[in-house]
Amino acid sequence: MQKLILALSLAAFAPLALAKAPQVTVVVKKIEGFGESGDAFTFKAVSGKRYMVYNAGGANPIAGEKFIQQSARSQQKICLILDSYSSEPRMVDAVKKGACK
Repeated sequence: MQKLILALSLAAFAPLALAKAPQVTVVVKKIEGFGESGDAFTFKAVSGKRYMVYNAGGANPIAGEKFIQQSARSQQKICLILDSYSSEPRMVDAVKKGACK
């Protein structure tokens, strides 16, 4: 009986372990600036959606953060790896150069 319960438990949670973080390909239209406390900034994509980056006032940048500014200047696509929570604006955990794959 215990083996059956364990097998059912593992089967129920297996899809959660395999789930990938949400990703979206964007072109940055405008970096909107830092919040009052200076620990996060927001930017808007060409699509009109807003995103937020928490970087501890610049002391702890996220992986690939420099690609956000590059995209704003060059209009090249970047891949945002988003936090799994769907708040607005969406929180960005990391950035990769180029379109998401």
